[in-house]
Amino acid sequence: MSRLDNLQRSMFDLMVAPDAAPFLADPQGWGQARGLETADQGALAARATRLAVYRDLVQFALTDPVEDCFPITQALLEAEGAWKGCLAAFLDSRTVQSPYYRDVAPAFLAWLVDSGWGAERWPYLLPLAHWEHLELELLRHPDGPPAEGLTPEPAPDATLVAEVTLRNLTYPCHVQEAGVEDPIPPDGPSHLLAWRDREGSFRSLELSPTASALLARWMAGDPLGPAAEALGVDRGEALRLGRDLYAKGALAGFRSA
Repeated sequence: MSRLDNLQRSMFDLMVAPDAAPFLADPQGWGQARGLETADQGALAARATRLAVYRDLVQFALTDPVEDCFPITQALLEAEGAWKGCLAAFLDSRTVQSPYYRDVAPAFLAWLVDSGWGAERWPYLLPLAHWEHLELELLRHPDGPPAEGLTPEPAPDATLVAEVTLRNLTYPCHVQEAGVEDPIPPDGPSHLLAWRDREGSFRSLELSPTASALLARWMAGDPLGPAAEALGVDRGEALRLGRDLYAKGALAGFRSA
């Protein structure tokens, strides 16, 4: 490893370290432990205070987008005195490798998934964080190619063409009912539809288990009528659901057989 590579790696370690105290107590020894050359060890000692300030700025840049995207998750963990520890563990994992600010919040969610941090103590933590991040994900999602030959009116033999951001989701708790004031979601399965509408706004709708199953069949390509019959749903009710979802901007339209 070159001198520059070693110095860059050491600076990255300092920027994401949970605690700057070991560095500030002995900057030269801190650099020596990482194999830095003597001149670089001295530079650390000479500029330790400035580096500590810069570290604070970097840590703010890496945690501010997390707090912006996950306010309910933050409220949940702050009530237990665990939010700062969560952020420290996230930074210490070195998960954030992208130079782009927009990638920090997705990296935090990915870290929660991969690490399982807090899952045993708060089994609803990951579903809640996923739901909070979903809005950002869908609002940033690129537009799909324009679909041709579609009609706004559903028919029993037609197939559904979903808006490119449409998500049919099932959570083990009612994540949509959690808020900053009461961040613990009620227990029990929740079936939610989420999408970005034609005006570019995030929308969501709670579905019954049957409606969620019907949407799953439609989104898999089953014709509207036969899918409804397979689930014991009245065709008229199924077509009304299709019209309603089209009106709300969740569907691009319908394609006749």
